[in-house]
Amino acid sequence: MAQYFLDLVYTLTNCMSCFPGSPQLKINNRSFKILRLLGEGGFSYVYLVQDTSNEALYALKKIRCPFGQESVALAMKEVEAYALFSPHPNIIRSVDYCVSADRSDPGAKTVYILLPYYRRGNLQDIINANLVNHTKFPERRLMVLFLGVCKALKAMHNYKVGGGPGGVNSQNKAKRIRGQAAVADQEAAEEVEQQRGRQSGREVDSDSEQQEPLMEGEVTRSQEGVAPGEIRAYAHRDIKPGNIMIDDDGEQPILMDLGSLATSPTPITSRSLALAVQDTAAEHSTMPYRAPELFDVKTGSVIDTKVDIWSLGCTLYACLVGKSPFEMRSDETGGSLSICVLSGDWRFPDEGAGGKKKAKNQAGQSEDSGISENIREVVRKCLKVEPAERPDVEELMTIVEEVIADLPEDGPS
Repeated sequence: MAQYFLDLVYTLTNCMSCFPGSPQLKINNRSFKILRLLGEGGFSYVYLVQDTSNEALYALKKIRCPFGQESVALAMKEVEAYALFSPHPNIIRSVDYCVSADRSDPGAKTVYILLPYYRRGNLQDIINANLVNHTKFPERRLMVLFLGVCKALKAMHNYKVGGGPGGVNSQNKAKRIRGQAAVADQEAAEEVEQQRGRQSGREVDSDSEQQEPLMEGEVTRSQEGVAPGEIRAYAHRDIKPGNIMIDDDGEQPILMDLGSLATSPTPITSRSLALAVQDTAAEHSTMPYRAPELFDVKTGSVIDTKVDIWSLGCTLYACLVGKSPFEMRSDETGGSLSICVLSGDWRFPDEGAGGKKKAKNQAGQSEDSGISENIREVVRKCLKVEPAERPDVEELMTIVEEVIADLPEDGPS
């Protein structure tokens, strides 16, 4: 709670204008009232805010970018990705954004991203409610939502340059965002150099000593050299229940948090690159949903979109059972979660070794989790330790559509 108030003070004394009464702020001449903190992680905070002109609710993501730790360009990668894949019914869009300077630190910037607010929350919220209320997802509804997430990933995995959901317009908008981020990074670098020069009593020639913008993880720049209409694939790399919102009518899943987005395939040509990819995954890909090839990145290997297929399998399992298959197995055995992932050691709650159904549990009662066999098979196909053995997103969509066709209609909820 103390951190929340400190962060609120920080917000109100920097990029945004303050008003009397309730905490308020401005983004590009639109006024918003801060209602409460929704979540936080790393350098980012998410607030529930209300537009003062029409009382509409939004989620405001704030990313601190202290120079040398996380550049504006890296933070803005998320906005760039939203623009590139917009409009898509299953991918969240950015409503607005701004970059602001920190008055107390000339080299630091803060990125604010205004996003739609979904009152139903995300899949993790539903999982938590199911655990508390001893309820389950209706299978047909769950698989329809799962198919929607697959459709979002198809837009990323099969992205065609200039031909995505928004065509050339979305591509150009994303490029403009990248350019703005590069300028902000360069300005921050020059501010730091000027400050160092003043402290050392010398003048700094900004033309000769300016630092190169930090452009790690660019989105649209990776399309250079790729002809219009050709595929430039992207992997999300952090698929999990908490990153899948549910729209307000409860019918569509909305994939969010594209800050972990990476080009695909990524050939691992050196040990240093292997370590860099592994470190990035450790920071941006949630451990219980992270593919085994990201735990121990091998020189000579290729990291591709199959990492998302693995995470989809973990996500579907969590919706069925209550937690990731490897959290479940690690809790059961007391072993390391990473070892469980690397060895593919998981099972459904009513299964024993080799995937065989348990006849009875320890209390001598018949044990059946009530999960349809064809849905179990979807999870099994996704959780192959060898990436080449997993289906690609189009193959997975075909499998899921067949499963949905065979499932009976859900009963009244």
